[in-house]
Amino acid sequence: MKDKNGFGIRLKKLRKNAGMTQNALAAKFGKSGSAVRMWELGSNEPDINTLVLLSSIFDCSLDYLLCRDAVLGKEGAVRTNIPVFQLSQYGSGSEPIYHKSILPEYLDTGFSYIMLQNDDSSMEPLIPKGALLLIRLQDSCLDGQTVLFRLNKRFYLRRISYGNGGIIFSGAFPTTTPILVDTNDDSLEIIGIAVEYNFSF
Repeated sequence: MKDKNGFGIRLKKLRKNAGMTQNALAAKFGKSGSAVRMWELGSNEPDINTLVLLSSIFDCSLDYLLCRDAVLGKEGAVRTNIPVFQLSQYGSGSEPIYHKSILPEYLDTGFSYIMLQNDDSSMEPLIPKGALLLIRLQDSCLDGQTVLFRLNKRFYLRRISYGNGGIIFSGAFPTTTPILVDTNDDSLEIIGIAVEYNFSF
C-alpha cells in the first residue's frame, strides 16, 4: 500500500462519520478492535478482500481508501448519488426507493441520471430481475437505443426505431406488441436513454 498513514487517516474519518467504534467495525470482519486500531495507525494493513469489504461498508472507492485520488484526480474517488426507482412503478410522481452511488467516470458531464430497478412485476422487463438500469436524461435518442418515454401519461421502457410512417417502440420479447407513434404526436415525451445496466457498486 503506497500511503499507509493516509489510508489510516481516511479509514478513521470514514469510521467516525459512520458513527462506528473500532470494535464495531472489527466485528464485521471477525477481528478484534486492535486490528482496526493498527490499520488506522498505519502499523498494519488489511488484505485485498478486507479492503473491498471496507469499500462496500463505507460506500467509497478503493482508490479513495488507497489514497490514489492524488494521481487520478479527486473525481476518481468521489461517488455520485443517483436516485433509484422501481421499473414497474415509475411515473411522474414517483419517489426514489433509495439512492445508489456510482463513480463519476460512468457519467457524461452535463447530463443528469436516474436508475431503474427491475422488481420483476413489470409486464415488459428489459433487464434481469434485481438488475439496475442507468438512464441518461435527455429528450432525443438514436435508432436502436433503449428509451424511457411517456406516451399518453404512461411510462414505457422500449427500444426505438424510426420508419417512414413514424416511430416504432418494440419490447424485449417477440410477444410484445410494438407501439407505433406518429412523429407529430404531442403526447410522446422522451425521458432518457439507457446507457448502462446491472450496476454492482
